[in-house]
Parts: sequence; structure tokens; C-alpha cells
Amino acid sequence: MVVDSDTTLRLRTSTATAHGHYDQIVAVSQKIINESFDNLYEVYPEYGVVNFSNRRVGDIKGNLNSPRLLLGGGLGSDISLTSALYVMRFKDGQISIPADDDDDPDQVEDLAGWNLAVTIDLGEQSVVVNPDADPDTKADQQALWDFIHNKFDVPGDYSVARLYAKLADAHWSNFDYDNSQFGYNPDKTPRSWAQLKKQFVGIDISLPFMLKNWATTQEKKGLTTTGVKFSLPPPDEIDPNTPTFQPTALIHQVYGYKNPDKGVPKPVISYDPPGDLNSFLYCEMVSNHELPSDKQLAGSGNFTAQATEIGGPRIDGTYVLSHQLFLETFLLPMLQAFNKTSIIFPNTPSFSASGGDSTIYWSYAIGNDGQHQDSTNDFFKFQPVYDPETPADATSYQFKTEYKNKLDPIGHNTNSGTYGSFDATATTQVDFKWTPGNAGFSLSGTTVYKYDLEWSENWDMVRPFGWLRETFQSTWSMNINIVSVQDGILKLGVDAGTSKDCNTNVVQTQTERQQTWSPEGQSESIRSSIVNQIGSHVQTLETNLAQEFQTSAQFVYPGNGTFNFSDPQVGKTGEILATLEYKPLDTTSKIPIPAPTTAQMNAMKYFGFEPKQVNAPGITPTSKLNWSYNKPVKGTQNAVELLIQGTNKGSTAITLKGISILLNSEPKGRAPLTGTNFSVQKWKIGSPDNKGKVDVYQIVSDNDGTAAFASVRFVKGDKVGDVTPLTFSGAGEVSVAPGAAITLALYAGTGVPNTYDVTITETWPQTDGQAAQSLPQTLKLILSP
Repeated sequence: MVVDSDTTLRLRTSTATAHGHYDQIVAVSQKIINESFDNLYEVYPEYGVVNFSNRRVGDIKGNLNSPRLLLGGGLGSDISLTSALYVMRFKDGQISIPADDDDDPDQVEDLAGWNLAVTIDLGEQSVVVNPDADPDTKADQQALWDFIHNKFDVPGDYSVARLYAKLADAHWSNFDYDNSQFGYNPDKTPRSWAQLKKQFVGIDISLPFMLKNWATTQEKKGLTTTGVKFSLPPPDEIDPNTPTFQPTALIHQVYGYKNPDKGVPKPVISYDPPGDLNSFLYCEMVSNHELPSDKQLAGSGNFTAQATEIGGPRIDGTYVLSHQLFLETFLLPMLQAFNKTSIIFPNTPSFSASGGDSTIYWSYAIGNDGQHQDSTNDFFKFQPVYDPETPADATSYQFKTEYKNKLDPIGHNTNSGTYGSFDATATTQVDFKWTPGNAGFSLSGTTVYKYDLEWSENWDMVRPFGWLRETFQSTWSMNINIVSVQDGILKLGVDAGTSKDCNTNVVQTQTERQQTWSPEGQSESIRSSIVNQIGSHVQTLETNLAQEFQTSAQFVYPGNGTFNFSDPQVGKTGEILATLEYKPLDTTSKIPIPAPTTAQMNAMKYFGFEPKQVNAPGITPTSKLNWSYNKPVKGTQNAVELLIQGTNKGSTAITLKGISILLNSEPKGRAPLTGTNFSVQKWKIGSPDNKGKVDVYQIVSDNDGTAAFASVRFVKGDKVGDVTPLTFSGAGEVSVAPGAAITLALYAGTGVPNTYDVTITETWPQTDGQAAQSLPQTLKLILSP
């Protein structure tokens, strides 16, 4: 489906100026204003009667057709953003101007067909009452201030009556002669100003003078130029359903319609299309915000739209609420509580050792980091996300934060020689988005909480034997929909899922575990905490938007007694747009005033800092066989049988993939062995060949010398001083039955009597969650005299 270009342009409409913005804009087309003037004259026919008489100035009597407004200046000229033409159209009547000589008759002219076009200055009217001025000057300033604020620039009042009152009091010395018509010539052709001056000498002076005095006299009486006294309410009674953002400053300007795709490359001034699509703007600030220093609106889109089909409806009025005001001032601050709820804060971990057991404790808090307690804190504020192609325009908002914590210093169990480390990270992102043209917003949050716990036998945590690496991801989402617009009240609805928990979900996306276990129920605990908080916030948000939002704390459109609002949409940069049209005029009262109501916004519930503690042990992988040696073993021997034996003392078979046994050698006897070069040799345990070769070894599974492993290996290490480390190892899967043993048998020379360390390491088949190798175990070998 092809999107209409006017629709696209309207969604680009904003309240921005080159370096600032207005809080809100009400835009009405030239066409809708002129049609409303027609309706105004039908309801109030007295507006169309002119009856002014002054002995020195002259008389004007007649009947008026409804006036016409021509936005931007005169026909055929380039559009002006700060001027318009107000055209008073006489149906009939006459004007009488006294002659200079009292004996001469008055100049009398038929007013039928006269159209008097006057330039209206839409620039900012600024009147200040100087308290230090003299009494007469101060009285004049106060009178002018009262007049302007009671009849002219009243922010928040968009009624046809006040617009008419404003425009009807034009600057009557500023005739636009080219766009005026002064009756008809005898040949029935329209008479120009030049022709009138030629026919009535001096009228170019007397007519403007008379009209200006007429307007001034009417003004002092509180009347318009038509002699009508408006009963306009004071500003504080304009909208009894007080708007959420009370307009406090106002400036008018003209905004020209253009759309090259529809043959209007630049604005046109005309009574008919496309000129009647030009807009009259109420550019307003609220809550005493200052008007932008640069007053001209940036030309980013259109406030009006042509019909998309023959006979179809046009858009002749648009209300625009800035994203700075509605989102940044009103809606997003309410949603900051959801940002706070989304965080998962990893608290400081700790290490505990009891005997050979080691445990790491850690905790996490949901919705509170222990520092930023109040969700209204700027820490939780949404930040705008900009389109790189239009960096001044926010296309979404986002809250983002990250927390990190770790065990510092790492833990150390001196009994088992175990070291433990812990690192945790939690990242949170909440996105507030919209699709231009849709009637609502989406809010979604994602938090990724992960930690890495490791156990090792060394301070550098190199080659850890155990670990717990887990990642949890929480997600939630909801929609805030513009449900309807009724009686000038924007009604928002919250779609937070059937359970009103924002469809919160927590999944464990990663788990890697070895030589420890995972605390149970973390996903459920995290979700439960988030749901508890987010459900409370949803309830408060619904209350604020559905109940209080319909009174003084709600979003009440300004001018809800004047306009019908429909088809609310979200613009490209987050502005709230609504189509508007004037309500039918009430014949019984000029502006209906329903009873005022007030309400108070509800604050989001506070959730404190409540860390949830969990822990995981480091299970040190120890030897599965029970290791011993054949006692006694004599020291200072040239050759002796030494048996280092691992026995299965359990009730089930133990499967090995290998063993590694390290003994030191030193030729002067300061180690358990004196030789440094060993070879494999088979013999029956207990009967070595005492006349044969010395420094031999075998790894066997029985006393007959049956090899335990498919392969064995001897490695002589590098000397440390005079000591040489010797490693005897076997590889290949072997099952050790209950009561059976694996034996390293050595026939070698021994050192002097003493106690020596023998280091033994077992390896096993890989099993999920368990180490495949024991930590080195020390066997104390005693050489006797």
C-alpha cells in the first residue's frame, strides 16, 4: 500500500525551531477558520451588524457577511509568517463622511460589495506594566495589558469567538489596497482604491481616519469593530478540566502548506486550495516556560493534508504536543520506576574456608543498587536516541546501565591449598519506542546477569580445576496505547499482558559447572522479584493513566471546550498528533464551562535494597585410591624394593585413565632415590632380581607383575640444585576393583633415613561436572635406618 505523501509529511511535523522548541502547537487551516466564521455569524447574527456614528468622524451603518482571513499576506505575494489579511465584507449599508465645509453635504457611499482588507501583525505582543512609571503611564500600560490578556493573547483559548475578537480588532490604518474592493463602478466592475480616491477627493485621508477612530472608540467600550461586546471568560476559566500543561505564553505565526509531490513546491496564498491549507498557529509554552529565542517554526512537515480521494475528507486542523513536554516531562518520568526494577545488582562476594572445605558466597539485589534509592533520581532517566541522518531528532529513548563486582582479593584456603575467584556483571537496557503513525508506544527491558566462579590450586588461577559459569537473562515488555480521545481527554491504556506482569521471563542461557554445584531456583527467584515490583508499577501506572489521567493530573488537551479531537497518532520524533475540528457553536452560551475537578498523581511504590544470598562450594578433586607404601623401607641401600601402592577401599570399581608419581633423586642420598636413569622391567613383587639390574620400575595390577596400563613412561626432570625430579606414569584406561590395587614397584638405591614427599596425581575419564584429574596428593615416605 502506497503511503500518501501528505500523511508522511504530517508525521514529520514537530514543534521545533532552529535552536529550540515550543511546548505545543494548535494549527487550524485558513479554510476551517473561514468556515467557522460563517458558523459564528449564523449563530450570532448580531456580529454582522455595523452601526457607528460620530458627529466629527462620520457614520457607518450596514450588514456584514462573515469575514475572510487570508493567511500569509495578499494574493500572489510571497508568504509572510507573521502577517495575515482580515477582510471585512459588507453585504449592504452606507458610509457617511462629513464634508470639510459644514454647509456642504456629507459624502455618502453605498457599502454593498465593499471588502476592506487590513494587514494583521501576528508578531509577539509584549506589554509590561512598569511599577516605577508615573501614575498616568502605569494606568495606560495596565489598561493595555488587561486588554491584550483579556481579549487577545490568552494561552489555552482557541475558541472561534476569541479568534474573531482578536482579528476583528485589526490595525485599520494598515489597509491592503490591492486586496480590498471598494464597491463597484457604474459599469459593475470592481472598484479599486485608486478609482475610489479619484471619485471622492480626500477620502484617502478621511476614510482611514474615520475607521481608525471607529475601532478605537469600540475598543474603549470593550467592543469589536462590529459593535459586539464579547463575554469571554478570564484565562483561569477557559478550561475547567485544567490541562495537564497549562499554556502560559503564546505567539502566533502562519505556516505555509507545501508538498512538491502534489504540485505545491512552495506555499501559495489564495482563498482556494492549496492556499486554504495554510495554517494559523497557536505556538505555546506551558508552566511559565520561556518562548524560544528563535520564534520561527522549522519547516519539517505539514499540519494540514489534502483529501486522498475525490470527495474524501481533508485534515484542516492538527494539535501537536512536543516530545520534550509529553514524553520527557510527563510520561517518561513515570516510567523510570521500570528502569529501576529492571536492574540486577551483583553485591560484593566473600570467601569462606573451614578445614579443607572452601565456599564462595555472593548475593544479588533486584531493583535496587544500594545507592540510587529513588526511581525519580536522574540516574534512572531515559536518554534520547538520535537518528544519525537527523541528529537533532530523537527517534526513541533508552535507559542503560552496567554493574560489575568481583572477589578481591581472591580467596585462599591454606588447609587445602585451594584458591577461589568470582566475577559478576549485570547489564540492563530499557527501550521506549514508537512507530510513526501508530497510536502508542512500546516499553521493553532486557537484563543480562552473569558470573564466573573458578577454583584453582594456584594464585594466578591458571588451569582451574573447578568452575561455575552461569548467565541469566530477564526480559519484559508492555505497550502504552492511545485508546481514544473523548471530550478533549487523551485516554491511554496499558497492555502489560494477561497477568499484568509485562510478560516477564527469566531464562538461564548458560551454565558450565565443574567440581561445584549451582544454587537452585535462581531463575525463579529473579523472576518472582521482578514480577512483584513490575506488577505494582503497572497497577500504579494504570491508575494514573486511567483515573487521575482524566482530571487535573491527566493529559487534558488544551481547548477541549473548543475542538473535537480525533485520530491520535505518534509522529516521527515522538510528538503526539491529533486531528481537530471546531465543535458546533453553542447557541445558549459562548463557551460551556463544566464543573472543575482535581486529582493527585500516585507515586510508584518504593522497593528497598534486599540482596538475596547464594553460595557454591569448591569441591577439591582428591585421589580416589588410598595411597601407601611398603613399610619399612630402609635407607642408605644400594638396592631395595620400594612399593608405592594405591588401593580401592570403596565398594565400587574405580576407573583410571592414568597415574603420575613423582619422586626426587639426589646422588648423595638427600632424596628418597639416588639413581637418575630408570628402565622398565618386570618381576614378581617381593622377589626382585637382587643380582640383576638396579634402577628399574614397573606399574602393575597384581603381585605377578601384570602391567596395569597400556603404556608406561619415565621422565627425568631438570635439576634443581643437586636434586632431580623423576616422574613415573602410566596411561590407558584401567578398572580397579574393590580391594584391588595399582602399584609402582621400584628396585633402586635409597637415600639417607628421613621423611620424603612423594607426589601422586590420578586422572580419570571425563564426566560432566567433575574434574578429570586430582590435585597432586602428597604421600609421606619414611626411610628407616
